[in-house]
Amino acid sequence: MTEQLNQYELIYIIQPDLDSDTTKAVDDRVAQAIAGNNGQIVSTEIWGQRKLAYPIGSHFEGYYILHNVQMPPTAVTDVERVMRLNENIIRFLVVRQDA
Repeated sequence: MTEQLNQYELIYIIQPDLDSDTTKAVDDRVAQAIAGNNGQIVSTEIWGQRKLAYPIGSHFEGYYILHNVQMPPTAVTDVERVMRLNENIIRFLVVRQDA
C-alpha cells in the first residue's frame, strides 16, 4: 500500500552572506531530503534576499526560498530535522495545505 501524499508549503531563510554556490548547495540538500522521503517538489519560488521583520541572531536580512511539495506526513519530521541541523538555514516553516 502506498502512503498518502499531502501538499505542503515549505519556506526557509538562508544566511544572507553566503555565496551562490553555497546557497545552491543548501537548496539541493533540502531537495534531497524531500526526495529521499518519497516526496517531490511541485514548484519553487526564489524570493531572494529580503529584509527580516526582526533580527535573527546577527542577521537583518535573509535569502528566502519557497517550495510547494508533495510528501507523506511521516516525511515532515525528517525534512525538518535536516533543516534544523543545517547551520546556514536561520529559519524555516512547513505548513500543510488543505486539499
